[in-house]
Amino acid sequence: MKQYGFYIDSSKCTGCKTCQLACKDYRDLDIKRNYRRIYEYAGGGFVQDGDTWIQKDVFSYYLSIACNHCSNPACVKVCPSGAMHKRKEDGLVAVNEDICIGCRHCENACPYGAPQYSKEKGHMTKCDGCYQRVAEANSQCV
Repeated sequence: MKQYGFYIDSSKCTGCKTCQLACKDYRDLDIKRNYRRIYEYAGGGFVQDGDTWIQKDVFSYYLSIACNHCSNPACVKVCPSGAMHKRKEDGLVAVNEDICIGCRHCENACPYGAPQYSKEKGHMTKCDGCYQRVAEANSQCV
């Protein structure tokens, strides 16, 4: 079985969140829902040397997180309806929104917070890797 995933060169990520916005636009997601999340990690500080402040181990980087499309996804294992499934064609994990019962077991099982309950739809939603666009080599976020 093929196993697609995301390759993100984090050394080039500036934290601009364009990938997040592209996903939100393509999926028409509300303001609170993000299938891709961007986190900033920063640390270190400044120390005073007389009248001068000197950088001490200062660093900053960004981390882009979405569904990891796991090889052995916990969300799929706990789904009682079979709505959460791993696609044979590409290994991407998707939810069949037509048969999802909205029990939220997948949300509780996923260590990455990928499945998200949509109160408006009454079922789970998540990043599906834009599998419709992957065949065209035209994904939205990366």
